[in-house]
Amino acid sequence: MSNVNNVQAQKFLESENKRYNNEIKQLRTTNDRGYETESKVKEAEMARMRDDYETRIANLKNEQEQKLVEIRDRQSKSVGEENMRLQTEVENLKKAHQDQVAEIKISQQNEIQGMVESHKKTMDNAKQKFTKEKSKFES
Repeated sequence: MSNVNNVQAQKFLESENKRYNNEIKQLRTTNDRGYETESKVKEAEMARMRDDYETRIANLKNEQEQKLVEIRDRQSKSVGEENMRLQTEVENLKKAHQDQVAEIKISQQNEIQGMVESHKKTMDNAKQKFTKEKSKFES
């Protein structure tokens, strides 16, 4: 009988081991599936977060680019206005200079003309004196 009990005990032990192994296998399978599912969910969430982050970065870059373009436009417009103002100022200075040069030329010509007339009068007076003196000596 002890042989029968041993055989039964051995069969019971084997069936318990099989049941235990099957339970462990099932738990491992369940845990592996749960881990894979959770891992996929978290990876998808990480991918979504990464995409959101990259989108935000791209949007910020676009906004900065737009602001930079606006600033450049305003700056180039301002530089253009300043260049036009400078050009106008230079033209006005050139005109004023030309007017001053013309005025100086006119005044110098008038002065020269006055000197020439004065010289002619002096020469005429000297000629008249000379002719008077000459006529005195000839008479």
